[in-house]
Amino acid sequence: MSRTEDKQKEAIAELHEWLENPLSKEDYTIYGVNKIEEKLQEERLPKSTLNGFESLDNWYNNNFIYDMLTKNQSDLRGIAAANGYQILVLADKFAEIYSNNPPSLSFDKVAYWLSNCLLQKWYNESRNLIKIINNGLSTEMLEGGWEIKSASWFILEIANRGFGIDADFSKFNYPNDMGCYQEAIDNWNTHDARQVDSIITKLCEFHLENATYGEEETTPDIQFGDSAWFVYAFEILAWLSVREKIGLENPIEFTHSLMHIELNKLPNTIVPMPSIELFNKVLTKLVS
Repeated sequence: MSRTEDKQKEAIAELHEWLENPLSKEDYTIYGVNKIEEKLQEERLPKSTLNGFESLDNWYNNNFIYDMLTKNQSDLRGIAAANGYQILVLADKFAEIYSNNPPSLSFDKVAYWLSNCLLQKWYNESRNLIKIINNGLSTEMLEGGWEIKSASWFILEIANRGFGIDADFSKFNYPNDMGCYQEAIDNWNTHDARQVDSIITKLCEFHLENATYGEEETTPDIQFGDSAWFVYAFEILAWLSVREKIGLENPIEFTHSLMHIELNKLPNTIVPMPSIELFNKVLTKLVS
């Protein structure tokens, strides 16, 4: 059994256990929806409204990834991507309202939500998220990013370049050493598909090396310490999607087995972002 197969098996087992727990659905869907509906009744929406959307985020993402790993398809992929987009949009609105005390977001989750939007090829929405993240780095919302999360910085770096945004991250917590991601950044828009495949092979190996649990005190630099991320190469897909956006050809086939998983293939068709009633209600109240 290959390293990819080992990690895929581990991810499926972990996600299955989580999804089969009756408390998971109650805690992450019923709780999430109820929390949002409850906050909508208040005269002024509190920042804690985001907690409901973050609970739903766990449920949607774990389900969609488990479905993709076990069935090679999922009806929840678009909803999961949309929910991540909505969290960032709402956080940005809350930051305007509570300018002295904006909501605090996890830098690696923010980059993950951006990558999901990119690989859905929702490029207008992705541009909006890039702007929100870039601005959020200067505030308590993101607090300059997290130096040890090189995969997250890679996603943001590639996204800015792909959208022609001249972003200076030197004043933030940008890593001193980007490791294998530096080669991808330096050659992000190469026309050589063989070079892209070679770089991706290195990135895949790095992804699998970092697909593990760890104690925060001893292994804080793990990039993919969640079972849902073990074999989901979202940072690589973000790069491939950006390349596709600017008209570059990606390899037809990849050498590394991690990219053979259906989960790690860009969609052939673009499905519009679904409209979610709860998000629309919250956004309407925030801007009214």
